[in-house]
Amino acid sequence: MKKRLFFQAFLLIFFANSHLFSLTAKEAVSGAAEYRTVDESIEYLKKSVPNLKTAADRRSIYAFLGSVQEQAGLYADAQKSYAQAAAIDAGDAKGMPKKSNEQLVLDAVRCALSMGDSATADKYLSSAVKNSKDEKIIAYTKLYAQWSALCKAGDFSETLQVVQTLKSYADAKSMKSVRPQILLTLFHITGEESYSKKLKSDFPNSMEAGIVSGKVKILPTPFWFFVPRKETQEEVAGSPPPNQSVPTEKKSVQQNQKTPENSENQSNSASSAKNQKTDEESGVKLQLGLFRDESNAKALAEQLSKKGFNAKIQKETRPSGNAYYLVYVPENKAGTVAGQLKKAGFESYPLE
Repeated sequence: MKKRLFFQAFLLIFFANSHLFSLTAKEAVSGAAEYRTVDESIEYLKKSVPNLKTAADRRSIYAFLGSVQEQAGLYADAQKSYAQAAAIDAGDAKGMPKKSNEQLVLDAVRCALSMGDSATADKYLSSAVKNSKDEKIIAYTKLYAQWSALCKAGDFSETLQVVQTLKSYADAKSMKSVRPQILLTLFHITGEESYSKKLKSDFPNSMEAGIVSGKVKILPTPFWFFVPRKETQEEVAGSPPPNQSVPTEKKSVQQNQKTPENSENQSNSASSAKNQKTDEESGVKLQLGLFRDESNAKALAEQLSKKGFNAKIQKETRPSGNAYYLVYVPENKAGTVAGQLKKAGFESYPLE
């Protein structure tokens, strides 16, 4: 009798929790939304994969997981999740966003490029997407191939061929779907106001127009920080961000010669920034980047230090066990450091 009662109780508990062993992708997403932090949601989604009903559910969860990781700035993890989704030969799960395998491969490419990993990006770009018949996929493949070339550029002179190619793409009918990204890239590299104006006039509601208008910020990724950019006389203290005006007189890195006048300006600018070190700190950290790769964090900190800022690196270990490296500059009580960072070409985000 006791054994029968025990067995009945076991069956009740098992069937009451059977959803844990047979989830749909939609149910897994709903479960992830109940967690308080992004890290906890990500861990839940990872653990839910073995319990998903079908290959289509697993594919959709990996795709969704990749999007969450990408928005959180976890580009290495997102790239792997997108690639895992693309490798599953199945359709879209019921109630989940529709995405082709080609789109998922390009998502993986974008995340690799965000890390500055052109080798991985090139590997994906050499896959089946290069033979796509979809005009939009072809457009993104061409754009990302140029972005990969920018990742490899050591100085501004090595971007010139890419700039010429992107200029031809900007007027091509077949590249219309990625025209905002092309214009933003050209503006970011060259600083020419014509690209900013065209973005705001032709694509006023786009995210790219918001970036050049200063309404939207680009996430601090190695790609946007380390792609070589054209310098100007006013840029001695650093490159202007995409949402700042750039003078019309331009000089390339190779042509930019020091004069006693601009050397003095550079010295004064650096001195002004260094004076921030002696100011009393407000307790606010101005975040400029969050990286999985410590070498990327060190590279950014070195760039900031060269401009005279008191750059610091803080190691953070998430509940998942993953370590990240936060690059920040302390704000002073006068609240002037953020402005000086922006003037020097660095976007920052305040952390209490």
